[in-house]
Amino acid sequence: MALPSSGTPIIIDIGSAYVKIGFAGEPSPRFVFPCITGTEKYKSVMVDVSARSIYVGQDAAKMRGVLKIKHPIDRSSIMDWESYYEILNYIFYSLLRVENVSDYPVFYCEPPFIQKETKEYIARLFFETHRVKSLIMMPTPLLALFSVGLTTGLVIESGDGLTWIVPIINGKIIQHTVQKVPLAGVDVNHNLKNLLMREGISIASSAADEIIQDIKEKNCYFVLDPNNPPRGNGTLTVPMPDGSTINIPNYILHQAPEALFNPGMLGYSNVITIPEALVACLSGVDKNYWHDLLSHIVFSGGNLSYNGFEERFETELNVILPQLGSIPRPKPTLSTVKNDLLKLQTVEISKRKEKDTCNNCGAIIDLSNGKEYCPKCGGRLILPEIKIDLRPKKKDSIIEVGKCPYCNKEIADISSLFCPYCGRSIEGLEKSTMPEELEQKTAAQEFTEFLSESSKILKFFVPDNLQFAIFIGAAVLGSLPSFQQLFITYEQFQANKDLLYRDISEIL
Repeated sequence: MALPSSGTPIIIDIGSAYVKIGFAGEPSPRFVFPCITGTEKYKSVMVDVSARSIYVGQDAAKMRGVLKIKHPIDRSSIMDWESYYEILNYIFYSLLRVENVSDYPVFYCEPPFIQKETKEYIARLFFETHRVKSLIMMPTPLLALFSVGLTTGLVIESGDGLTWIVPIINGKIIQHTVQKVPLAGVDVNHNLKNLLMREGISIASSAADEIIQDIKEKNCYFVLDPNNPPRGNGTLTVPMPDGSTINIPNYILHQAPEALFNPGMLGYSNVITIPEALVACLSGVDKNYWHDLLSHIVFSGGNLSYNGFEERFETELNVILPQLGSIPRPKPTLSTVKNDLLKLQTVEISKRKEKDTCNNCGAIIDLSNGKEYCPKCGGRLILPEIKIDLRPKKKDSIIEVGKCPYCNKEIADISSLFCPYCGRSIEGLEKSTMPEELEQKTAAQEFTEFLSESSKILKFFVPDNLQFAIFIGAAVLGSLPSFQQLFITYEQFQANKDLLYRDISEIL
């Protein structure tokens, strides 16, 4: 596959389980391989046979029986820098085959809350060792949010090592309330392995971890009610590399991922579940943003790809969400309404009529002396200010037809919106049930005072491929011309390392 023109950012997403590589503007990664390396268990004794010093990705997975396998990244932390360095070499010179890396910028997808020393060391590694043209490093939750076209939302990112609950408002992460949950894909693997051993099923293979992960990714699912699962005594037959087969009871397939909602299955006593972490996250955010965040929940990460996860998560969340109390309605954009009302009042005062016709009796009345009521019939001459009445109505409280509910005067035209005597609203001839202290407040006040308790506000945004959501977000951003200003060169990095921490919200 041909390389794009120079200047196109290279997207590098190195996760705990898989590495995704490609270029900005492409719909999916060009290369996806396991984030593992391998070295020989034994020294080579064959003559004239040159053995490689290290194997990376698929090459290491194929030969894992004779290799010492290393996972350089564990729970989003780089544990083996030599293996990490070999992965970068493998990306640039074996997969992409870039002759001159200095012609291409690099878009690096970093985990949330990466240590400052680690981030700057990775930047030096790209600049000084690989001589890249320019670099940007962005947190993965932001990229997952942009992959679905949002700038405000609540990102639930769950990969192989960790689960993050990240609130983002206008492209800015609210860092003090981000939740880190040590429940992810590797924990589901451990639970599946324990359940298999409880049934007497032991996978004796050098690729046991990969076999268990493959079973999990292809067959595990969630049920809405784990206490009342669907009945079935069937089994799943899985072939082994040695030609044998194992039979897995169906109930194990929905019990394995239950660790995400019940950490006690793994013996974790102080670990909260993902729904509980979401509630804890919202409790640290201004409640005026709760509605916006709950109506824009974004899923990201391959660990959320199980069938039925969205429905099960919504069920679990609805149970504990009332702990937050009443959720304010979203703030309406009332600034325009307020300005329009002020302008109308100003025009009305500057162009006050000297004479007008009474709407009730038709007599021409002199308004120069400030009269507000007709001297003949008593009708009001100056219309009152029109306000939007958002107060709930009680349909069974219909008043007597033909009378104003406020001044109790007879109304000739009962279809009128306002009483011609007192000027108050009588639309629908219904009486408001709003408390008196709220009736005295003006309509220009924010609607966030009226809370919604039972209305359904949860809305989920699920990318087409959860595993590639971060890459897609980076590919979209990296292709935007306005985004290019955030890339920094080596000279800029040397002069001011703080440029590495520039906020994406600067260009939003």
